[in-house]
Amino acid sequence: MDEEIEIPIIEKKLTDHSSGESETLTAVNTPNEKSYEHENRKNFDCSFSADEKSIYTKGDIEKTEKILGDNVDGENSPIPMVAAAVSTKDDPTLPCMTFRFWILSTEHVCIAVATGAGGGSAYATVIKKLSKSKIIEDIIAIQELFYNQEVNFVKGILLLISTQMLGYGLAGFLRKYLVRPANMIWPSNLVFASMYSTLHGNAEETREKLRFFMIAFSFIFVWQFVPQYMFTWLTSMAVLCLLSPANSTMKKLGSGYHGVGILDFTLDWNAIGQSGPLFTPWFASANWYFGVIAGAWVIAPLLYFNDVLNAKKFPFLATYSLDKNGQRYNQTAVIDSNTGTLNLTAYEELGPVYLSVTFAAGYFWSFIAFAAAISHVLLFYGDEIWQRFKSSRSEEGEDIHSKLMRRYPEIPNWWYGIIFVGMLCIAITLGYVTEANLPFWGLLMAVAMAAIMVLPIGVIQAISNNQVGLNVITEMICGYVLPGRPIANVYFKCFGYMAMYQCLLLVSDLKLGHYMKIPPRSMFVAQIWGTIVGALINYWVLKLIILTKRPYLDGTLRDPSGQWTGYASQVFNTASIVWGLIGPARTFGNASIYHPLLWGFLIGFFAPLPFYLLHRKFPKARFDLVNVPLICSGLSILPGTYTNFIIMGFIASFLSQYYGLRYKYHWWKKYNYVLSAALDSGAQIVTMVIFFCLNGINKVPFPQWWGNDEKTQGERCFGPD
Repeated sequence: MDEEIEIPIIEKKLTDHSSGESETLTAVNTPNEKSYEHENRKNFDCSFSADEKSIYTKGDIEKTEKILGDNVDGENSPIPMVAAAVSTKDDPTLPCMTFRFWILSTEHVCIAVATGAGGGSAYATVIKKLSKSKIIEDIIAIQELFYNQEVNFVKGILLLISTQMLGYGLAGFLRKYLVRPANMIWPSNLVFASMYSTLHGNAEETREKLRFFMIAFSFIFVWQFVPQYMFTWLTSMAVLCLLSPANSTMKKLGSGYHGVGILDFTLDWNAIGQSGPLFTPWFASANWYFGVIAGAWVIAPLLYFNDVLNAKKFPFLATYSLDKNGQRYNQTAVIDSNTGTLNLTAYEELGPVYLSVTFAAGYFWSFIAFAAAISHVLLFYGDEIWQRFKSSRSEEGEDIHSKLMRRYPEIPNWWYGIIFVGMLCIAITLGYVTEANLPFWGLLMAVAMAAIMVLPIGVIQAISNNQVGLNVITEMICGYVLPGRPIANVYFKCFGYMAMYQCLLLVSDLKLGHYMKIPPRSMFVAQIWGTIVGALINYWVLKLIILTKRPYLDGTLRDPSGQWTGYASQVFNTASIVWGLIGPARTFGNASIYHPLLWGFLIGFFAPLPFYLLHRKFPKARFDLVNVPLICSGLSILPGTYTNFIIMGFIASFLSQYYGLRYKYHWWKKYNYVLSAALDSGAQIVTMVIFFCLNGINKVPFPQWWGNDEKTQGERCFGPD
C-alpha cells in the first residue's frame, strides 16, 4: 500500500544498513581472497575462509581491508559495491558553489543535490511516478481535492519549506552513525557516484564509460516511446487476460493495473526500474520481492476469495474509503461545516467506514513493519550503535573515503540548530493559522517521534535501500489524542514523518558528498537552496495539475491514457478519514471488524527474534539476511501500486545483483551503475517528453489499434473490476 510504507522506492532510495548488517552485505557480496586477487578477476567466488567469516560477522573494517587488499589504485573501500562505483581520487581545488550552481540548480553533484531536494517533491504535495502513472497527494492536494479548502500562496510555501527543512536539524547528530561508517553504503548513491565518476574520471576510462552510457541512454530513449506511446500493451502484458479478456477473476489475478499482476510482464523500464533493481543489494531485493510476491499473488487473492473481512462486498483494490453498501464514503456529509470536525449525529446515520481487504491488510503489514524495524535494529545492530555512541571521533577504522574527507571543515551543529528551531516555530504557527487547528504540543509530539525513530530507520535504509515510514503510527497517535480532526491528523503525520524523511534525505546527500569528496558545507547549502527553489516550483506545478487533472486525481473519472490515476491522493485522503475524521477508536475499536489488525504491533516486535536466535545458533545459515521490515514493505504494496513490475523487476535484480556481481564481476564493476543511470535517466526524460509534447499539455494521440487500446490502457483486460 503506497501510502503506508514509503518506498521512494529510489529515491527507491527505499531501502537499509548499520555496521552489523553491512557485515551481512559484505559477506554476501565480497569475493574471497583468491578470487579477488586473481589477476583476471573473471569470476566471483562466494566461498569464504574461516578467518574471513569471522571478520565479516564482526564487521572489522581494518581486517577486511587486509584481506581484500588494494582493489583500485591502492587503498579502497572494503565494500565491493562501493569499490566498484566510487573513486578514491580527490581534487580539493575544484569549486562547488559556482555561478552555474546558483542559477541552474538543477556544480554537477551540488546541482543534482539541489534539484533532488527541490524536485524530489515535498511530502506536502508529492508528485510521484509509479510505473507509468503520475500521482499527486498529501496535505495541499487533499485539502483542495476532497475538503474543498483553498491553500493560498503564503501558507502553501511555508508549509512546503517547513515540512522539508524541519528534519534537516536532526541530520547533524547522525553523521557519525550513518555517514562516516563504511558499511553505511546508501546503495542508491552508488548509481550517482558511478555516473559522476564516468563524467569526471581519468580520460581513457571516462571515454569508455561515457560511450557505454550514451549507447544505453540512446537505446532506452528510443525504445521507451514504444511501450509508453505506440504499443502500450508492452507496459503491462497481462497473459491471463489474453486467455479470457472479459473474465473478472482473470482481471483481478492477471492485470498489472487493476489486479495483482500474476504472469504480467513488462518491457517498460519505468516499471522494471521501479524498485531500483540495478543498485539495491540482492539480499534486500530478495526480502522485498518475497514480500511482494507473497502479499500480491498469494495472500491478497486468498483473503478476497475467502471473503475475509467481508472482502467480496467491496472492490478488491479500492484505494478510497467505503460505506456499508460498498460505495464511496461520503466524508463531507459527516463533517461539521462550522468546526471542520466530525458530526457525530451524521456519522451515526451514515455508519462506519469500511476498507477493501487489500487496504486493511496493508495496515496490518504496516503495523508489523513499524514494530519490527525497532526490534530488528536493536537485535542485529544494537551493540554497534551503542559502541559508536560511546566512542569519540577517533580515526580508528576509517575507510579511505573518510580519510580523504578530513581535509574539509565539518558543518557546525549550530547550523542545524538554527534551521531546526526556525522551522519548528513556523510549523507551530501554521498549526494555528490554517485549517489544521493543530496545538503546539501536538506538533512537538510528532517531531519527537521522528527524532526517536530516525536512527533505527536510517540504519535500515543505509544498508538495504528501503525505508520504513512513520506515517501510519503518527496517524494512529494523533487519531487518539486529537480525534475527529482530519486536517490536524494529516499535518501531524506530515511533520512527524517528514522530519524523519527529510533528515535521512540530507544524510543520504551527505553520504553522496562523502563519496564524491564534496565539502559538507557545500552539500548543506545545496540542499537548503534546492528546497527553497523547489518549494516555489512544487506549489506552482501542484496548482497547475489540480487545475487541469482534477477529475482523474479525485477519482471522478478514469484517465484513458493511464498517465494520471490519483491513487496516492485517494489513499492519503482515506487515511485522513480513517485516522483523523472517524478516528482509530471507532475504526479499530473493540466493536470493529478491523480490531484484530492491531495485533500487528505485537507480532512485529517479536517477529525478528526467531531469526536472530537462529543466526546466533547457526551463523553459517545466514538467518541474519532475513529482514522482517523489508518483507513487510513488500507485503504492503497493495493497493495503490501497479503490479506490472514484479516479474521483470525481480529478473533485473537477480541478473545485476546476484548473477552479474558473482559471475561477471569485472563487467559489473565497470558498467553496472553506469547502465542503471543511463536507463533511469533515459526513461524519465521520455516520460517528460511524452507528457509535454504528446499526451499531456499537447494532445497528439497515437492511432488506436490492438496493442494500444485506450479503454484498458493497452492492457486488454476487459472484465469488470
